[in-house]
Amino acid sequence: MKQSSIHVKVECARDFAAAVDPYIQNPNLYKSTNCYSYALGIPEAGIAVPGHLTNLDGRVYHYMAYKDKMRELFREDGLIEIGEDELSCATTQVMAVLLIEYWSVHVVKYHQDGTWSHQNGAAGEVTNLNASGHIITAPLDAHKGYDELVGYFKVPEEGLLYIPNARPILG
Repeated sequence: MKQSSIHVKVECARDFAAAVDPYIQNPNLYKSTNCYSYALGIPEAGIAVPGHLTNLDGRVYHYMAYKDKMRELFREDGLIEIGEDELSCATTQVMAVLLIEYWSVHVVKYHQDGTWSHQNGAAGEVTNLNASGHIITAPLDAHKGYDELVGYFKVPEEGLLYIPNARPILG
């Protein structure tokens, strides 16, 4: 049975406390989400895969982890690429997409107070601290090893379509 898409509007989190509130309300939520669904502000998207918010068959392979392919996948999900100078005036959720070329992609969530937070992969910790224990003020400082910024993307004003993803975490 095919699931229907849901349309949702997502406001930019004002700060880390607002961003993490659903995870405080439901302490097990992190177990069924990843960095992408966290950064979107749509935990119901589950283990979200770039380019597949409305098609749950997707998977990102290591050879796809390069800038142009990631831009294409995030646009396919309906996200809009913006410049760094547009971050502070965003009213919808914004994220930065980072990568280790040909290896891995990571997504970091922007807050209106100018800080960032992220979830350390599928079922990983949600935090606003970098590896040195400092509050994240630049997306490239969020996660060790991710050395290339693909770009900044925002949820469109009219919202975003996605299919709730209840796939369990394997392993």
